Amino acid sequence: MSERQLPSTIDYSSILPLSIPAIAKRHKFYPQNGSNFTRAATSEIRIQVSSTNALLDASHGYLEFELLNQSAAGQTFGMDLAGGMCVFDRVAIEQGGKVLSECLEANRLYASVLNPCQLASGGKAAAGIEGAGRSYNGLLAASNAPSAPGLDASNYVNSNHNTDVSFAAGWRLTMPVTSGLFTQDKLIPLPLVNPSEPITIVLNMARNENVGCWSGALITEADLSVVGISYTAQLIEVGRDVIEQFRGVQDQMGGQLVLSGQDWETTQQPVPAGTGGQLNLRLPVRKRSIKSVFWVAHSNDNANLGGLVLGEIYNLSFAGSMNIASWGLKFGAVVYPSVPIEAWGDTAVPAVGTFRRGECAMNLANAFGTLGWQNPTGTLSTLTYGTDAGVLASGDNGPGPLAPISGSVVAVCPFGVSTEAYSRSITESGVDMETLSQDTHLQLNWDAGVTSGIEDKQVVMWVLYDQHYYFNRDGSITFSN
Repeated sequence: MSERQLPSTIDYSSILPLSIPAIAKRHKFYPQNGSNFTRAATSEIRIQVSSTNALLDASHGYLEFELLNQSAAGQTFGMDLAGGMCVFDRVAIEQGGKVLSECLEANRLYASVLNPCQLASGGKAAAGIEGAGRSYNGLLAASNAPSAPGLDASNYVNSNHNTDVSFAAGWRLTMPVTSGLFTQDKLIPLPLVNPSEPITIVLNMARNENVGCWSGALITEADLSVVGISYTAQLIEVGRDVIEQFRGVQDQMGGQLVLSGQDWETTQQPVPAGTGGQLNLRLPVRKRSIKSVFWVAHSNDNANLGGLVLGEIYNLSFAGSMNIASWGLKFGAVVYPSVPIEAWGDTAVPAVGTFRRGECAMNLANAFGTLGWQNPTGTLSTLTYGTDAGVLASGDNGPGPLAPISGSVVAVCPFGVSTEAYSRSITESGVDMETLSQDTHLQLNWDAGVTSGIEDKQVVMWVLYDQHYYFNRDGSITFSN
């Protein structure tokens, strides 16, 4: 007869979890390649993170810096939705000259996808897209009108961009590090890393015209400076005996310790003006476990801004639907989902029946894993999702400045889908395109007689995938994905 298992509350043979002597402390790491960074001069910031006796708790670390507006022409600006990340278009982690993870278009990812979908939306008419509530489901101009007497005005509060005079001098900003290694929940064993080849946080400054909406057209790459930047780390100091135990575990596991996280891969593809029918945009990703795909479409044409230039609009967050009727992913010959996701068709004729944004919104929530939340879509609502100053946003900047300008209502249009939500088997974890070695495409479909708009578009796609980091016995870090 097998032994009966006792409940944990009376199983006195179960040993209490072990603890080790440790001291937690905060430590600031500064760049090794300068102290004043601009797009015009030193635009790459490199911060080395190392220790011989401490583990890094990356979940409690953050970047801090001062952003100075030094415009010689006296221009001011309002920052886009990404906050501090507006300043950086590339975030990477390197070790020994090798790139371990890299997120391109990081500022656009935060401004157009992550922040709008994950921030709270209390009082921003979210019920209009989620529950057919009275949220001014009509022209955006009507949405800006005051609520009727006797109604709770907080239900109809709009979310507006900064004005272009909000940033005149300088601000102190903080932000996390976008990397699978720095967002997973295990402590990073810094003593196992070769001290002559430390882990390095690399930040590349974005073009100043993309940081936000400027008050004028005289924008130079010397106008913004990043100074006093540092990485504030939470370090856990442990004894040498603990480090040696780590090395013993390394030996037992073939000379490696493994940490697992999720990382981003970015790619861009053009969509020429007037595109119709069906278009397959190549997504050249070879990963073993693709979890979700996000994308946005924005205009490349600045000729129709009604006298404005690119720096005088909120360019990072603004995007549109390109008038697509439906879309999906194509992994080899397999389409995810099997029935394309419905969008809302021709934005030039927003007739009754074309406001089909709910399916896109719910798939976007699925991609974030928030579908079961009370508010799964963040700040997205009938006022913000897929709209512009006209009604529904195709992504064209004009004719006239349909893209958001100073103080205007926030208008974003991200798309996303979870591959796990449409998995063929419960044993799958994402989609394995490394083993299949087949082409991946974003498939866009237009109704007959409808096109992508009057301007060329750029579609930016981000793939979220699983990545494993190996801390090797020789002090190097390798990865597989």
